[in-house]
Amino acid sequence: ATVRPVVSLAPNWSMIFRRESLTVSCDLASAPQGNQSYYWYRDNQLLPTNQQNFTIQSASMFDRGNYQCRTSTSKRSAAVRLDVTDDYAILQTPPSVHEGDFLSLRCHSWAGYYEEYTVFYKGEEMIQNSTSDLLSMGAVAINASGLYKCTKKSHFFYRPAQYKATISVLELFSAPQIKLSPNPVTEGDHMTITCDTELSPHRETTELQFAFYRNGHNVQGFNSSNQYGVPSAQLEDSGNYTCEVQTPTGSVRKRSGMAHIHIQGRNPPPGYKTEGAIVGEDSAPGVLELPPDWFRGPYLPPYQGISPSTE
Repeated sequence: ATVRPVVSLAPNWSMIFRRESLTVSCDLASAPQGNQSYYWYRDNQLLPTNQQNFTIQSASMFDRGNYQCRTSTSKRSAAVRLDVTDDYAILQTPPSVHEGDFLSLRCHSWAGYYEEYTVFYKGEEMIQNSTSDLLSMGAVAINASGLYKCTKKSHFFYRPAQYKATISVLELFSAPQIKLSPNPVTEGDHMTITCDTELSPHRETTELQFAFYRNGHNVQGFNSSNQYGVPSAQLEDSGNYTCEVQTPTGSVRKRSGMAHIHIQGRNPPPGYKTEGAIVGEDSAPGVLELPPDWFRGPYLPPYQGISPSTE
């Protein structure tokens, strides 16, 4: 499937003042092949530019809206919201925040709007009090979500003015799941295990790495492939499988639930049912259990001795 492009802003603020400038870019997962045409939309209306990026030189209220882009070979990106304001000061936040992002907030004011200090809060808890209008929070997790506030003391007002913004930290990618093909797997089949996850629409160009484990032991180290293949599956390839997904820096890492995979022998016992899934996550129903006397080769019934005659 074609990866959709991602719209980015520089500087990365969802709200700016009127007459400020900002660059909007259409980011691709990989370098485009040949000459690409770019198409830009604001609130679903086509804009008169075909460049990969463009700059809003002096923002006006007319520039507010939801921006999207696409190329001649891609689908349209997810929308990114830009707002323009005439307020004295604003609490600037990125248009979207995902786990692992390095988050900064800015208590931004008009030039000449003198302030002695800036105080940042999360909820009612003060987290920074300084002369800087920038709060750098480093890499954030989901629990960084919440209501943020900043206050600025200005000679224009008797009391410090307060500005608010809500941050919702989104999942960068979903928790991975193990998928098996074919299902069920018979001895000798080419078995493919897929570590399935989905990136956020605003981060579809993010590179991910995958690793696979059987019974807790690594069978394939981190690389860009989300599949682990066994060319000719054997009974000993049965086991408890998990996979991990991470960003290249390891800033975000998630592990799947455990999937119990059983390889079927070529000659199952009489009456042995093989239909239905043979993969279950975390002891889910539908997992096949091999009988204790099952072994490679033709099935032989358990030995039945003949009791000596009592007559």
